[in-house]
Amino acid sequence: MKDTFGTPIEEGDYVLSAASSSSYFKLGIVYFAPSGRPMMEVTRSNWEPAAKRSEVGSNVLVLRKADGSVPAYVTGEAG
Repeated sequence: MKDTFGTPIEEGDYVLSAASSSSYFKLGIVYFAPSGRPMMEVTRSNWEPAAKRSEVGSNVLVLRKADGSVPAYVTGEAG
């Protein structure tokens, strides 16, 4: 799976997942379910505040890679 900018999403990445038809968002750390489906441990959300785990949506941005690096589009160096 890749994020909206084409960055591969890997386990341990910190991502922002947002709904396209509303102002709902989730921030969290990616892991993969046994089925291979990308999921996230939710750290912040305005969707379901009590939710601790959620699917990674189709509108997703990698904010920080598991190795600590930050994609260029987040730092403003893309272009």
